[in-house]
Amino acid sequence: MKLKEFFADLGKGIKEVFSGEAKEENLFELNGRTPFLKAIPFGIQHVLAMFTANIVPIIIVFGTLGITGEFGTSSMLGALFMAGIGTIIQLFIGARLPIVIGTSFTFVPIFITIGLRVFNNGGSGADAYYTIMTSIIIGGLFATIFSIFYKYWGKLIKPIVPAIVVLGIGLSLLSSGANQFFGGTSVLAEVYAGTNAVPYWCYILVALVTVIAAILWQLIFKGVWKNVNIIVGIAVGYIVACCIPGMVDFSGLAITEAVGSHGVIDYPHILDFTQLKFDVTSIVLTSVCFIVAIIEGIGDTTALANAGLGRNPTSRELGGTLTFDGFNSAVGAMFGALPLTTFSQNVGIVAQTKVVNRFTIFIGAAFLFLASFFPPVANFIYTIPDAVIGGTMVILFGSIAVVGMKSISELGWSDKNILITTLSLCVGFGITIATFTTGTGQLVMTTEIFNKLGLDWLGALLSNNVLNMFVLSIILSWALPDDMHISFLHKKNKEA
Repeated sequence: MKLKEFFADLGKGIKEVFSGEAKEENLFELNGRTPFLKAIPFGIQHVLAMFTANIVPIIIVFGTLGITGEFGTSSMLGALFMAGIGTIIQLFIGARLPIVIGTSFTFVPIFITIGLRVFNNGGSGADAYYTIMTSIIIGGLFATIFSIFYKYWGKLIKPIVPAIVVLGIGLSLLSSGANQFFGGTSVLAEVYAGTNAVPYWCYILVALVTVIAAILWQLIFKGVWKNVNIIVGIAVGYIVACCIPGMVDFSGLAITEAVGSHGVIDYPHILDFTQLKFDVTSIVLTSVCFIVAIIEGIGDTTALANAGLGRNPTSRELGGTLTFDGFNSAVGAMFGALPLTTFSQNVGIVAQTKVVNRFTIFIGAAFLFLASFFPPVANFIYTIPDAVIGGTMVILFGSIAVVGMKSISELGWSDKNILITTLSLCVGFGITIATFTTGTGQLVMTTEIFNKLGLDWLGALLSNNVLNMFVLSIILSWALPDDMHISFLHKKNKEA
């Protein structure tokens, strides 16, 4: 595409978002403006659904590796900054669908493996940080280039495959939603150790109040306002949590060193490129993870288009999603952010509310962008307990799995589709939840066997059910005949 054509196309994409009279009914249309009093709550709803999850991968990776200080600060601010900028890029240039991007959980185990490899070779926390960022920049550029040619290799993906991937994404999120619903990892650890200061039943109560408030709001109210049930549920749950002493940790408002800033106003910091560490193994592992992220992007975009627009995404929309997910990740790493990809939480919101308006999502993206310059805003939202977020996530995550089931059903329950779905579930998803008991009575995940054998990278890949289900479904979609009969054998029998 020539430069003149590029800017003409960009202008068209922007004009479609901002042109025309602001109308309430545009909430359910891809293009056109909506009144600010409608756009703000619906846009913020998308942000609240993904805000905590946008930061958690950073906390897990850096916390596990002991990387703190300015590195943590840069990563959090960079993640917020690029979540806002990257979402705007997707809205105007990329997929031009109501996509919200955020920090991906897909890369967490691989980055921990990379960091530990650096430490084992005598490297420091700074070495691990710059090795990870280098691998993201190169891996993101690889994903960008690879995705540009989607219209060619995308033909290899038969319709059943994205449907299986959507189902896999929904299933992979169920444990996360349930975990948050019951208080979150840190609370459950305290309960198990007997060190919890707040009675455990309080967390379950708050989660129940949140989900009930969201459901009641949707049942009682009519019109477009019933679709802000997620933000209402979070607000009600948060108020109840604040009434329980010790449940809401307001210390986060002081902006901790690990994930915050040193002042009221800050800005994303660019990497010191002279410190980049090039490690071939780390780059290859990260690039493989980007392929997994591409697969998830196909599933997320397919689910979003099916749930919100009642159709499959076009080749241009899929290519735009995948290309700019890689591009945003590469640019984000230059600001210290971990890879940013299409967020499944927001696909769940679209499935629930049917709000697909790009202008509305733009308002939410603008909030994310501004939050990267005002850390106290970010930290206030971060005080929302996991139990509150979990009360809404159980609705959103479950809806993604349902969209996947619906997509498979619409393709028809032929013998071939049934077998592909069956094996993808039982083998692809099954390997990630299978366990066995050792001689000492310890319960161990099957994928941990590879860690025991020194194949940490393989264990990390096989622990991703979306990748497993994609690989199985794409192989079976081509290997199995459509009529589930081996033609030459039946021809011989017929001749005999």
